[in-house]
Amino acid sequence: MIWISRSSFVLFVALVAVCGGARAWGVSPEERFAEAQALFEAAQKRVAEEKADPVEAQRMFHEAAGRFAAIAADGVASVNLFVNTANAYHFAGDNARALLWYLRAEKLANTPEVRSGLATLRRIINAEPRPPERTSIGRVLMFWHYDLSRWTKQVFMLVTYPLGCGLLLAGLMIRRRRVLLRLAVAFMLIGGVMGVSDLVTATAPPAPWAVVLEPGEGRSGNGPAYSVVVPSVRMGQEVRIIERRSDWVRVEMPSGVRCWLPAEACEPV
Repeated sequence: MIWISRSSFVLFVALVAVCGGARAWGVSPEERFAEAQALFEAAQKRVAEEKADPVEAQRMFHEAAGRFAAIAADGVASVNLFVNTANAYHFAGDNARALLWYLRAEKLANTPEVRSGLATLRRIINAEPRPPERTSIGRVLMFWHYDLSRWTKQVFMLVTYPLGCGLLLAGLMIRRRRVLLRLAVAFMLIGGVMGVSDLVTATAPPAPWAVVLEPGEGRSGNGPAYSVVVPSVRMGQEVRIIERRSDWVRVEMPSGVRCWLPAEACEPV
């Protein structure tokens, strides 16, 4: 039998902890995703068993959802990750968070799977329906301002504007410069328009949509002493965030009614 001193044992435990922590820090998002997926599939198998404990299965689904969400919190964004997070929350019985993650997936790609999941969850939650985006001639003509992402606008600006400047300089140095000057003006105009659109979007972004995660009452002010405007705000209700004050947010219901909710009760998409 080998005997070691107490100090040596403490040092050994510390080394094991440090090595284990270093290994955990080095785990890739793919490995974490595989572990979460394995837990999700294990929960599905447990549900399929005849004498399965539904409470334990829900706990496993919720843990898998938390692991998926933790990967997204570290900056990983993909439709597959968001959909898996939503499905795990749905099987865990948290349809409000499932809707939130399906809405986040929709922002990346509006696929048939995402649309089907959103329709199912909205039907289950049965909250006040979110109105479709308004169509207008101005929005159709200015689709580049409303529908293009900021990243796309910035790429257009960084490519077309310098190219236009280069063509302008080339056109000024050669004789037959009419075509080059016209192209230069066109490219500079496109780049300038995209830059202005990006600036407007950055300085005055549209009110973000959020999902109510806890049921409650909508009040006329930011505090419990104010009167109730909306008696019952359902879990999974989609709202627009208009204003923030300390621990309260002012939201707009799909019907247009505005009220205040606790900030912790809703999460932006």
